[in-house]
Amino acid sequence: MKHHIANRTATALLCATTVIITGCSPDRTEAGAKSTAPTPKTRHPFDTMTPEQIDDQAREAVKNTTSMRLTGQANSDGRQVVVDLAMDVRGSCNGTVGDSVNTMHIIKKGSLVYVKAEKDFWRATFSRGMTAEQTEEMVAHFTGRWIKPPKTMSERYGRICDGFNGLIGGLSPVSGGTSTRAADATVGGRPAAVLTEWTPTETTTVYIAKEGKPYLLRATVTGGDEPVDLTFTDHNKPVDTTPPPSDQILDPTTLR
Repeated sequence: MKHHIANRTATALLCATTVIITGCSPDRTEAGAKSTAPTPKTRHPFDTMTPEQIDDQAREAVKNTTSMRLTGQANSDGRQVVVDLAMDVRGSCNGTVGDSVNTMHIIKKGSLVYVKAEKDFWRATFSRGMTAEQTEEMVAHFTGRWIKPPKTMSERYGRICDGFNGLIGGLSPVSGGTSTRAADATVGGRPAAVLTEWTPTETTTVYIAKEGKPYLLRATVTGGDEPVDLTFTDHNKPVDTTPPPSDQILDPTTLR
């Protein structure tokens, strides 16, 4: 199982032990009465599958997903990116993406894009090609407000949300016959099967839902140069693309 995960996606797990109580001390009973025998533990279909077969189940579920929310962090080219973004197959999105300093909130539906960010983000944006005085003037206008960017900026920012199909393709597990199944875990309160694969430099671990459809819930890549820690939720849940209140939106084309 080699998991080609967008931006080398992966996640930290929330691990819990399931305790099953199968019996208790009997109450006083009539002579000859028998205690009820413990109820056998029901086996999950995954328990009869190989890791590659579980992997195939997850791949099929991912392929048919129309939306999801991803939260966590990844490291690319030495830069840590933090993300909390709901995306769908139509290119809509709502959430935040950035690093520890420059974080942007984006809402996108169709060609409509709205973004909101703080001083450091806009200062970095406008410092290229403007004087320091011009930059600070623009920062003052933009900071803390929803912006409806002009076409070129909208297209650039909107690309953050246009990659859902690529993300799905990247998340699709590709069985290579080298995965192993570890002890089950829980992710966000949901039981999950855990599959792990090692290379000489990295360990990839994925957590696949055992209740409902076998969606990918979390994934981690540790070791190597690009560690990742991501969680996947809200599968097939509509993305909230409600525009910000009109009185909170700035149209930059109205500025001199």
